[in-house]
Amino acid sequence: MSRWLAEDEQVLLLVRPHARVLVWPVGVGLLLVMAASAALAKLQPAQYEQWASAAPALREPAIVLLCTAVLLVQVAYPLRRVVRWAGTRYVLTSQRMVVKEGGLGRRQADYALAGVQGIDMRQKPLQRLAGAGELDFHMVTGKVNTVHNVPHIVQFRTETHKAWMALFRASFQQAPGPGYYAVDVGHGHLATSHNDGHHDDAGRHLSGKELRKLGRDH
Repeated sequence: MSRWLAEDEQVLLLVRPHARVLVWPVGVGLLLVMAASAALAKLQPAQYEQWASAAPALREPAIVLLCTAVLLVQVAYPLRRVVRWAGTRYVLTSQRMVVKEGGLGRRQADYALAGVQGIDMRQKPLQRLAGAGELDFHMVTGKVNTVHNVPHIVQFRTETHKAWMALFRASFQQAPGPGYYAVDVGHGHLATSHNDGHHDDAGRHLSGKELRKLGRDH
């Protein structure tokens, strides 16, 4: 993981999306298996003879067609969702929020904490029961980046806010203070005074006699 980390960047949290997102895909997959098993039972020779004795040549093609259809649906929805969940990572580092997605192909989205203006947490009723939720990153550009189905959402938001504030304080402490600019201005003024010579209030150059007279007056 250190290959994609910047210098002095540390991983604070590493999680997958909440497992509740697998409820529907796994449920659909189980229902498909049950339905396919019931259909295959009807296609057994003894059962098939009872309801389709007039077309014995269609039994084997029907079995192949049924198995192919079930396999395609399983791959298209349940298996695809499970693989996507297994290949997704939410990584919180000391400098950014990283969302990694994909199985064979990978996609990565980085949300720099330095460009975040605010962090909001949203929970639907079922998400609240599971302890999951949505995390919205409001960027200074006006865009809102949402991380979906974050597990342990309260803890994750707390740690994200801590990292965000720590980065903000560090950048503020590195900024030059008021004294830095005052010294520069003072040096510039002194240099100008030395180079310009002696002038009166009207900006006229003073001679040596006039300077001696001015010293006696003061």
